[in-house]
Amino acid sequence: MVETQQDSPPNLVKQRESGIAEIMPETAVLSAASTDVASETEEQPYILIVDDVPVNLQALESILQTRGFRVIKATNGEQALELVAQEKPDLILLDVMMPKMNGYEVCQHLKENPATSKIPVIFLTGRNDSYSVIKGFASGALDYVVKPFHAPELLARINTHLELKRSRDTILRYNHLLNAEKRRAEQLLLNILPASIADRLQNGERQIADKVDDATVIFADVTNFTPLSENYSAEEIVSLLNSLFSAFDALAEEYGVEKIKTMGDSYMAASGIPIERPDHAEAAVNMALSMLTVLAEVNAASGNNLNIRIGLHCGPVVAGVIGVKKFIYDLWGDTVNTASRMESHGEAGKIHVSEALYTKLHDKYRFQERGNIEIKGKGSMKTYFVLGKS
Repeated sequence: MVETQQDSPPNLVKQRESGIAEIMPETAVLSAASTDVASETEEQPYILIVDDVPVNLQALESILQTRGFRVIKATNGEQALELVAQEKPDLILLDVMMPKMNGYEVCQHLKENPATSKIPVIFLTGRNDSYSVIKGFASGALDYVVKPFHAPELLARINTHLELKRSRDTILRYNHLLNAEKRRAEQLLLNILPASIADRLQNGERQIADKVDDATVIFADVTNFTPLSENYSAEEIVSLLNSLFSAFDALAEEYGVEKIKTMGDSYMAASGIPIERPDHAEAAVNMALSMLTVLAEVNAASGNNLNIRIGLHCGPVVAGVIGVKKFIYDLWGDTVNTASRMESHGEAGKIHVSEALYTKLHDKYRFQERGNIEIKGKGSMKTYFVLGKS
């Protein structure tokens, strides 16, 4: 039968439930060598006692406080739930037979709430039939003690579950720290590599080399930085470059362009890698135009007069990861070399592009033909300056 107050006359039930005559004498035989979770060197566990019989509360409180535990008490289920929400006890001793809300109901409420579901609950019950025991476990209790009970047994069960809780909490804490470190490592990897490349490395791919049929490469170089830097300290130089290149990084993210690297006072990026896109040339030109705007803003904020040359070219590239320790995602091929030549043969404050890029975008942007010029390592090439959108 399910344990309820109707199973026995009230006086008989409470006499059997209390078990005071059995509890109190046992306190005198507790061995000083018994193992307790509470100690002087660590914070003493909080235990909530829930029982509607005052003499039971007093007896249990005396036993627990003697062993160094901190105790809070509740005389009914509603009060118990309020105290649990406020105090977050380490363990709950819960009487089954209580008016209004019995122990089973209290335990179910605790286990349904994620904030309290992990608090171990030990039932105090006067019944030992299998149905009542199963019902107690089904409601979420971890253990039960039958009244009248012996204090050493009760303390042994309390200490066991507190130790298990402490071990579980330690594991959860370490897991949390490990997950935090994992997220930190992943973020550091994403600061170095494109997300898709980082995923491939984490999935065990050892050599990454991709041939991309069509991409646009951007080079930018600060034209007057070397003489300007002679008047600045090392900290001021780094701060100035950081302001400018961080602004370029934000533009790369905005336009979906991949930053490749910085080399001294030069900046390299590419559009259409590692994920190919049909509008790679348009995205690269949009970023280049915004780079000139951002440069003016940085100059206004810093009081400097920096200027940059920007060069672009499109075509096939090879992209991959080089290195084992200080690895880098980089690009190779004639397209990269030509884009670099577009920058070095360009003019300050202008976007210098190849005929291949002009052919792709001449109907969307305004260009100024520069004519045929001699490009180092390439010979005579027809090139253009980008003036803006059509």
